[in-house]
Amino acid sequence: MLLWVLLGGADTTTVKEVLVEGVASYEKGRKDIARDRAIKDALRKAVEQGVGTFLSSETVVENYEVLKDRIFSKAEGYVSEYKVLRERVEDGLYRVLVRAKVKLGDIKRDLQAIGILIERRGRPRIMVLVKDGDVRSMIEERLLSMGFPVVDYGTVRRNTERDSLEAALSGNRSLARRLAMRFGAEVYVVGDAETEEGSYRGKDVYKVKLRLKAVETATGEMLASVFVLKKVPFDEYEAKRAAVEEAVDRLTDALLKRWKEGVVVVHLKVEGIPPSKVLPLKEELYRKVRGVKAVYERENYGNYVLLEISTDTSPQEVLDDLRKVKHLKVVGYEGQSVRAKYRR
Repeated sequence: MLLWVLLGGADTTTVKEVLVEGVASYEKGRKDIARDRAIKDALRKAVEQGVGTFLSSETVVENYEVLKDRIFSKAEGYVSEYKVLRERVEDGLYRVLVRAKVKLGDIKRDLQAIGILIERRGRPRIMVLVKDGDVRSMIEERLLSMGFPVVDYGTVRRNTERDSLEAALSGNRSLARRLAMRFGAEVYVVGDAETEEGSYRGKDVYKVKLRLKAVETATGEMLASVFVLKKVPFDEYEAKRAAVEEAVDRLTDALLKRWKEGVVVVHLKVEGIPPSKVLPLKEELYRKVRGVKAVYERENYGNYVLLEISTDTSPQEVLDDLRKVKHLKVVGYEGQSVRAKYRR
């Protein structure tokens, strides 16, 4: 007989259904205890799969103790419902096959709260360049609540010419990227919000269309793009907030997925390097910097060379290894950009 159990309200927008087997030791006459433990083991494995949606296996291993205390210890809290499909005793073990629905939204929020998702990427800073002031503030607030470092817009406004800032806010992507570089943002978010007021059955209704794109500053590559349409009665501000919450949640989901699957790009500017030493330096980087996938030469103006290092480690780990390279002296860094002088 199938058993269906409800464990509280489900997060219907981000639920993943998984099939898992739970196992527990079985002693004759203690079936109920063994069964409960096997189900608990199954739910733990279901949540581990949910965590795996956001984290690589290496990151899970590195942070196992934290995850055990903060996530795995309350596995049942992340499962909205489950069914026991099959159960049996075999070789002194009680085995259950469980279909579970895992609330990914709750897992993601808790992972962000303990910083694992963002720390692994080197805490990249995000700059928000959206013209609508209410929407921009809401986006920043939402990102901050998720644990993302955000560049202060007030600082950007005070230190940027008005015409340049207006152009960036109005869609000039080249200026937006330059501002992001100037203020040390590894990612910038651009977009536009349109609000329309109408009526439906005698009620005021506000319709908000929100488009957002997240772009990697160093490469100019678009990391994520979302479009949200929300209609809310009576309150324009709440219509904007509803649109922002959905848009930012979807945008950060896409960002985290890209960051989990993709490589980290670190830009290394080396000053005073002779042209004949560039190739030997690149070869040395392959040998001395862990996780290097590729080293590209992006600029060479005679007095310096700009190298793009693609790696599967974090920017901090790259920086630590660069400090050990014999012919380099690191003299400055910011985010995913490192400046060094060549030592003969």
